[in-house]
Amino acid sequence: MANLPSTYAPNDVSVVITKDSLVHIVGGFSEDSIVSITQNSARFEKYTGADNTSTRIYKADTSASVTLSLQQTSVSNDFLSQLHLNDLETKDSTGYFQLTIKDNSGRTLVNTSSAFIAILPDINYSNGMEIREWGLDMFDTNTYIGGNSKFTAAEVTTYEALGSRTVAPEWID
Repeated sequence: MANLPSTYAPNDVSVVITKDSLVHIVGGFSEDSIVSITQNSARFEKYTGADNTSTRIYKADTSASVTLSLQQTSVSNDFLSQLHLNDLETKDSTGYFQLTIKDNSGRTLVNTSSAFIAILPDINYSNGMEIREWGLDMFDTNTYIGGNSKFTAAEVTTYEALGSRTVAPEWID
């Protein structure tokens, strides 16, 4: 069977915050940007000595920074503001929350149980919709970057030979 074109659906990207028994599905994203996730450091660093001997150094840092881009009218702004105020009040580890970011039209998944609000958004008012960009930080981040295309049978064989992950049947063409 021929490889079908891929499909990405921006409205199928979910950002879920869980704090104790409370669950909030973030909504009201900007038109052009939903979420941005950036690793805080390289997982491997190269080192080359004066005599041209080389090695790589493993870095255990799995932390990442997240930017959530919300419309100024989004109720998620209120939720994030209150999480931040609660964290400022306690100033201890009770301010962490679980954060899950998933492309439900694909296979990318990022999550942590140690997220917190690091930077409040700038506040702008104008004649149009303004965007609030929330800066979150995450420790102990689990990241899997997957695609949105279906695998061919040959690609499944090659991919599964790489390691322990298996391809779910709905992702095989």
